[in-house]
Amino acid sequence: MKKNIFLISSLFVGLLMITNIQAQSLKSLEENNGFKKYKLSSKFVLGLGIKHKDADGADKIVIDYTKEMIGDIPVKSIELYYLKDTLAKIIVNISPEYYEKLIAACKGSFGEPTKDFSSNEKVKFDSTVSTNYNKDNYIWKANRLRLEYFYLYPKITSGAYGTRTLYLTYILNDYGQRAQRVQKGANSARNF
Repeated sequence: MKKNIFLISSLFVGLLMITNIQAQSLKSLEENNGFKKYKLSSKFVLGLGIKHKDADGADKIVIDYTKEMIGDIPVKSIELYYLKDTLAKIIVNISPEYYEKLIAACKGSFGEPTKDFSSNEKVKFDSTVSTNYNKDNYIWKANRLRLEYFYLYPKITSGAYGTRTLYLTYILNDYGQRAQRVQKGANSARNF
């Protein structure tokens, strides 16, 4: 009887520790609040680049001259999405050959992902992805924002002609709602 109580209490304490570790990892994601010097919910700063309208109605700025690094992983470009001059989404494009290092770095910094939307040999089939490609898609969701890891690669290695995509997205959880408000405001009564 005492052994059973000890075993159950040890299991309970272990589960609490795992939950606490995961919460601390997501807390550090929340504290980072974006990528490097680009912080979500910050206001637009002149000099970052030229704004272009996105399909969602967001103002998009592409920074392709960056020398930023994630550890020893070089960043190809950074895309900033502003809704009403407030930074709401950041996409960090990375060269696809660093996919293993990047997922290891993400898991090391923020713990195991909170959601897995992957479709590859290890996971279920997803009809939203072409049958010629696999997708690794992991999400770390905190209270205000989430981090998405996305890697798209061909099922069969096709040499230099196979398209591979790797990026991280830092996005506010209410991005969709904010985008809808921006689109509604584009044709308000004040315009007439």
